Amino acid sequence: MRTYTFKKLNYKPQGSKLEQIIKSVHFKKTVITAVIGGLVAYTLFFVTEGKHTGVYWNSNAFKDILMGLGIGIFLTNSPCARGKC
Repeated sequence: MRTYTFKKLNYKPQGSKLEQIIKSVHFKKTVITAVIGGLVAYTLFFVTEGKHTGVYWNSNAFKDILMGLGIGIFLTNSPCARGKC
């Protein structure tokens, strides 16, 4: 009769799925492009509207920043950006 030997597995706990997502390179790239999009949108708001009226923050600035965040997220997560065109 033959005896079997098994290899020892080197198992490292991976953590939760949320930790894996936050530590991923793609998530970091998405956050960076979203923040850059928001900053560009606020800069454009300030140059076009805010400087002339003396207003640094209003609902239009908030809408512009949300649009910039959305564009930044889209540029990172679009199929063409991920090479799946």
